[in-house]
Amino acid sequence: MNIQEYYKGKRVLLTGTTGFLGKVVLEKLLWESPDLEKIILLVRPSKDKGFTREGALSRFEKDILPSGIFDRLRKREKDFLSFMQKKIDAVPCDLFQDDLGIPETERQAVFGGLDAIIHVAAQVSWDERLDYSIRVNSLATKRLLEFGKEVTPHPRFVYISSAYVNGKRSGKVMERPFDPNQSIANELGQKIPFSLEDEINAAFSYAKTVEKETYGAAMQQQFKKEAKFQLGCRDDICHSLEEQIEVLRKKHIHSQMSDYGIQRANLHGWTDSYCLSKAMGEMLLVKHQGNVPLAIVRPPGITSAVKDPSPGWLEGFHLVEPLIVGMGKGLIKAFPGSEKSLIDTVPVDYVVSLIVTACAVLTDASKPYVYQIGTSQTNPITLSEISRIWRSYFDKDPMKSDRGKPVQVRPIKFYKSPEAFNQKIQWQYLYPLCFAEKALMKCQFAKSVKSYRNMMGWVTKSRKRAERVCRFSDLYSAYTMNSWVFCTDNSMELFKKLSPADQVSFDFDTSKLNWNHFWNEIHIPGMKKYVLKETRQS
Repeated sequence: MNIQEYYKGKRVLLTGTTGFLGKVVLEKLLWESPDLEKIILLVRPSKDKGFTREGALSRFEKDILPSGIFDRLRKREKDFLSFMQKKIDAVPCDLFQDDLGIPETERQAVFGGLDAIIHVAAQVSWDERLDYSIRVNSLATKRLLEFGKEVTPHPRFVYISSAYVNGKRSGKVMERPFDPNQSIANELGQKIPFSLEDEINAAFSYAKTVEKETYGAAMQQQFKKEAKFQLGCRDDICHSLEEQIEVLRKKHIHSQMSDYGIQRANLHGWTDSYCLSKAMGEMLLVKHQGNVPLAIVRPPGITSAVKDPSPGWLEGFHLVEPLIVGMGKGLIKAFPGSEKSLIDTVPVDYVVSLIVTACAVLTDASKPYVYQIGTSQTNPITLSEISRIWRSYFDKDPMKSDRGKPVQVRPIKFYKSPEAFNQKIQWQYLYPLCFAEKALMKCQFAKSVKSYRNMMGWVTKSRKRAERVCRFSDLYSAYTMNSWVFCTDNSMELFKKLSPADQVSFDFDTSKLNWNHFWNEIHIPGMKKYVLKETRQS
C-alpha cells in the first residue's frame, strides 16, 4: 500500500494537537498528504472566547498555528494561511466532560463522513488525581470510540497509549492487548480481585468522600490556621484568607487522590495513575471495539526528532530532558537506578510514522492490533551508557551556572533503591529544613520583619521541593530500575511490508539509530535550541 495514496481525499479527526506529539502528527499528515480533504481538530477553546467554535479556532491560531513545527510547510505552500484554513477545522472539546463538550445534536456534523480517528490527547502527569486521569485517559477514550460507532461507516480508530502500561511486567513484553477482566497483578499470579468498572467507580466514590471531608469543621479550621500563618509570614502569597483556604483545600484533595492513584496502581501491578488510566483506556477499547478497526500504538519515552520536521525539533520537557538538564547544570549528582537497566526512548518522528502507517493499513475489525515501538529490543542502551554519552557532551560543551561559569559535570552516583536515595535526601536536606521551619514558626513575633518573611518563604519552598524530589524518585525509579524489553515484532513486520519509498518517508526502524550521534548531535542541541532557547553565540 502507498501510505500517501490512502490519505488522499480522507477526513481525519485528531486530538492532542496542543501537545508535542499531536503537533508532529498534524504536521506529518499535512506534509506527506497535502491532498487529504480535512483534518478535524478537537481543541479545548480559549477561555476568553467561550466554549464555541470561535474559541476553538482562537486556541488553534494562538497555540498551534504559530509553532515552528510548520516552518517547512510555510516554505512549500505559497499561501500557508489559506492552505491551513482549507485543511483544518477546529471543534471545541473538553475531554473532562461526559459528552466531551460535543452535544448529541452536533455529533453527526463532527463525526459523519470521518475515515479515521487518531486519539493522541492524554493527561500525562504521573501523580495526577486518579479520578482526573481516568476521566481523560480512560472514559474520554471510550466516548470517542462510541461517537465514532454512531456514524456509518465507522471510522477506523488509532489510540496512542504508552509502552509503560506494561507496568510491573518484566523481561520481554509482547505486543498483545489487555484482557479487560485481568490486571497485571493477576497475570503475575496474585489473586487480588480486579474489576475494570468497579475500579473506575471506586475512584470517583473516593474523590467524593475526600471532597466532603474537606468541608468538615475540623479540616476547615486546619486550613484556616495554615492560611493565616502563610499569609502572615510570607510575601510570595497574594491571596485573601478565603482564597488561600480554598488553595489549601484543593491541594489536600489533589494530594489524597494522587496518593490513592499510586496505591491502586501498585496494588494491581502498575506504577502510577498515568499508566493505570492508560491501561484502562486500552481495556475499554478492547471491551467495546465492536466492528471498528482498532489499532493501539505504545511508545516509550519520546525524544526529539531525528529528521522530520527538522533534526532535534522538540517542544517542552518530557521523560529524559529534566535528567539531561539536571546533569548539565550539576544539579543531579545522584539518582535511584540500575546501571544495567535499559532506557527505552524513541525519536518523535519514528513514533509519528508508525501512527500514520498503522492508521493507513488498518482495515480488519476482527481484533485489536497492538504496535509497540522502542529500542530495548532492536537497539538497546543502558542507563550507564546513556549517562556516559550525556556527560561526554557536557565535557565538550558545558552548560553555564547562574553566575555564567562553565559547569563541571561529574559522574552520577546511582542508588540501588529509591529508599536508599530518599534516605540521603531526607538526612541531607529534608530533616534540616523541617527543623528550620519549625524553629522559624516559633519566632512569629518577627513576622513583620521582611528578612524573616523571606527566610520563611525560602525554607518552606525548599522543604516542599525536597519532599517532591523524594516523591518523584519513587515514580522515576520505576523507569530507571525495571528490566523491560519492549518487543516490537508487529511494528517491524509492518515496516518490512512498506514500499522502499514509504520506508524512507515513514521511517520507524529504530535499529538504525546511532546513539552517540543522536544524543550529541541531534537531541541535546535540539533541546538547547527549541526548549532552552539557547543560541550558538550564547
